[in-house]
Parts: sequence; structure tokens; C-alpha cells
Amino acid sequence: MADAVIEAHECILQAAFSHPMYRYFFLTLRDLQPNLQVFIGTITSLENAVEGQIISIVNNKGGVGKTTVAVNLAHALTRRGQRVLVIDMDTQCNATSILCSKDFGRNTLYEVFAESDVPIEQCIYPTEYERLFCLPNTNDTGALEPPLLRALPDSFEIIRQRIRQYAQDSYDFAFLDCPPNMGFFVVSALHASDFVIVPVLAGSAFSVEGLSKAIDLINDIRTKSNPDLKFLRLMINQVDRRTAMAKVSIDQLNKHFPSDQIFKTMIPVNAAFQRAENEAKTIIRYDPTTLGAKAYRALAKELLGIFALDSPEEP
Repeated sequence: MADAVIEAHECILQAAFSHPMYRYFFLTLRDLQPNLQVFIGTITSLENAVEGQIISIVNNKGGVGKTTVAVNLAHALTRRGQRVLVIDMDTQCNATSILCSKDFGRNTLYEVFAESDVPIEQCIYPTEYERLFCLPNTNDTGALEPPLLRALPDSFEIIRQRIRQYAQDSYDFAFLDCPPNMGFFVVSALHASDFVIVPVLAGSAFSVEGLSKAIDLINDIRTKSNPDLKFLRLMINQVDRRTAMAKVSIDQLNKHFPSDQIFKTMIPVNAAFQRAENEAKTIIRYDPTTLGAKAYRALAKELLGIFALDSPEEP
């Protein structure tokens, strides 16, 4: 029986490798291997970590679920007694749309970058979720990028200087929801962060390529400007275990990454995510009985375990 399973698995691998897209997936993972030898800050447990962890959610590829991770993991953590801040670094403002009412106030991330005299606490708003707060963004922030680029390298430090200490003192976790690129706002977020979560799609070669670019950038920033920065975990998203390629791609990711570099909790494909976002709700608020909601509750528990924190979930 075991031989038959192994043979079937090898047949799937051979068939997958014959497909150009999945051959690209495997080759991308293979090319990533040298970078993993210098992969920054592998973490098994953070028992001595101070409170107020700042975590960027990064992947160069769009559509991998960065905003979905930020808002749903944040809400799941608040249900375990954590105070959480979500900082919307993306000028598409999707996290802002889900977490903030339309009349949340005047100050946004724009003011953080453009008006140094505005106190940071006046840019942060409570949401309808207890213990969950948001620093919203606006489309206008994108227009600041050219002058901010002209002010490099000092402008990379704005988020770190204006937000980091306040976030550490006021919240248990802060998530920076980053845009799908490796541009100014992502680099600024990484300058301010302690850790990085990189979501990838099960079976997507392009999201793995985004992972490779994220690793290069994280290593570069940690070496040159932010020694606090560490890779926290890879998170496998949109898993459909009914498909052979999802199973093969997960196997390959587990083969190439040590177990302490991948979240054990994987987020399943679930149509409820799209319905929840259409109603500007988290998946737990939309329907706590869905597979997606259960997965994010499990992910929150796993994350707290990594930081040696134990807090029961509210009923």
C-alpha cells in the first residue's frame, strides 16, 4: 500500500513538472534554496519577546491575501484578549474599507508622512471590533511617493520614528498591510517592523517568486538598516486539498522550508471570504462557523504560541 502511494505521488510530480507553470513553480523553489541558507531570524519560540510586536505582511505578488490575513488575523487575536493595530500601507485602502467607517476622521497615513506635527494617536481610530484599531490610508498618499523618494534615505525612517514606539507601548500586535510591490511604502514598513509574514498561494509559482523577492529585500534591510527585522513564518493561503497540485505544492514548500518557517495552520479556499469582504466584515464577524473563520482562529492561537502567549478565546 505504501509503495502504491509513493508511486502515485511520483506520477503526480512528473505530470506536474511537465506543465510549464508548475515546472516554473518547482524551479523557483529550487532557485530560492541558496537564499534560505542565510534566511534571517528563524524563530521557533519567542518566550523572551517583549510585548508590542510589529509585523509586516509582504509579498511582491498581488492577490495572495495580504489584506485578508491582516484584518482576519487581527480580529481573531482580539478575541483572545489582544489589543491589535492594523496599519494600512496600501493606497488601494482595502484594509481601511473593511475596518473603518466612511466618516472615520480627517487624519490618515497621508498625515503621518506629510504632516509631522500631527500626533500619531490622532491618526488611529477604533473599529467596530473590540480591541481592534486601524490607522487608515487614502488614495492621495500615493502622490507623496515622488517627494518621499527624493528625501531618501531619511524618509524610509518616518514610519519607524513616528509609529514604532507608540505601537509597541499601546498594542500587543501591530500588522502593516503592505502593497503588492517592493516600493517605498513596503521598504518603510520593513524599516519599522520586528517580523515579517509572507503569504503564498498553494500552487502559485508567481506568489513563490514574490516570496523570493521578499526574502532578498528582508535580508538586505536587516543587514543595512533594521537589525530588529526577522522572518516570522510563511503562510500558505487558498488551499484546496481536492486538487493534486495543491497537495504537491504544499509538499514542495514543506520540503524546501524548515517546519519552523511555515505556519502549521493553512487557510483554505472559502467563498465566504469574498462575501465577507463585499459586506466589509471580517470572516469571523460574517460567519464564525465557516472553515475560513475556524482557520483564522487556529492561526491566532498558533501565533500566540510562537510568542509563548496563552489567552483563551472569547465564546
